[in-house]
Amino acid sequence: MSEIDNILKNCNGCKLCVEECDFLQQYCSSPKELAESFKAGEHKTHPQIPYSCNICSLCEVRCPKKLNIGKMCFAARRQLVQEGLAPLEQHQSLAKGLDWNESDAFRVALPASFAGEIKSITKRVFFPGCALSAYSADLVLKGYDYLQEKLPGTGIVLGCCGAPAYLIADQQRFDEVIEGIMSDLNGLGCSEIITACPYCHNALKHHLPNLRITSLYRILEKIGIPEAELEETNAAEKRTFSIHDPCSTRFEPEIQNSIRKLIQAAGHEVCELEHSRDATHCCGLGGMAFAVDSNLSAKKAKRTVQESKHDLVTYCASCRGNLASQGASILHVLDLLFGESLQDKRVAPPAEPSKAQENQRALKLRLLARQMLARQKMSDTFGPAMNPF
Repeated sequence: MSEIDNILKNCNGCKLCVEECDFLQQYCSSPKELAESFKAGEHKTHPQIPYSCNICSLCEVRCPKKLNIGKMCFAARRQLVQEGLAPLEQHQSLAKGLDWNESDAFRVALPASFAGEIKSITKRVFFPGCALSAYSADLVLKGYDYLQEKLPGTGIVLGCCGAPAYLIADQQRFDEVIEGIMSDLNGLGCSEIITACPYCHNALKHHLPNLRITSLYRILEKIGIPEAELEETNAAEKRTFSIHDPCSTRFEPEIQNSIRKLIQAAGHEVCELEHSRDATHCCGLGGMAFAVDSNLSAKKAKRTVQESKHDLVTYCASCRGNLASQGASILHVLDLLFGESLQDKRVAPPAEPSKAQENQRALKLRLLARQMLARQKMSDTFGPAMNPF
């Protein structure tokens, strides 16, 4: 637990981090006090405390000495798991959700195709993530179609990056998910992933360092956006937005810059929040803290909702859902770029779990239907003997 000693040694008690953090305000008067309680073993008798931290790293940004209380809380989580004191009962729903996302009902890996024909070479895959797939199957398909048009040789992998397991310190389950992703990529013969979810990008970049992990939004900045579709759907809806940067992009300025350029390319203006970019507030879902303290999660979300004077745009479907649950008028950036109805989407509440799973299942079935059509076209053109599938 070296993080405890680091905070005990270096925290000067300025409380700049406490001013910005609902978690710290609830459980201590200073990081040093929290570290002292952990050193005394209080995290073992009250394990909900380390599991209530969003592990969002805003404390590190605010701290003059760059101390990170989230790292201490994560180390405490790992110790709890190693000693058989965690995961907690409240984490069962997370485990069930991960089991669903990794089940045959949603998970699939498909080779590159375009215009209804399967391509023999898959150079890269699009990994939309479980949250975006749960939010909108249409957005995933439109984004995937556009990638295939602009970047032939792009396949797709549906599944979860394993964040729920990793963040509650269930390392064994997380390793299983990562191994599954590697197996999918090896089966398709590629080593490049395009991510739509910021946390997926963060997780895969750190835990699959030998692969090339690229954000969809940096790709779209380079290849351009579907202007014809935008002109048709957004012509009468140009407006000013504020951006909620997911805390998983706190140290990803290039992705943050891409989002702003894409919104402006779509014809809209950006009014920055005080808490944006590296100073962004967590939406409340970070660290899976909501599983043990939903009230604290809601309090986090309300900070951002109350700060913004404009409709919000984010690029994390989970952030979008939690902020919407607290009354935000908020869109996913792909709503702006791929022609969804802005009026309907900006006030849509987060999907109930059953509806989210229905969206994920429908996405997989639509992709499989396309693959079946591609196989049939190949058989009709070349005959069954030439069909490698």
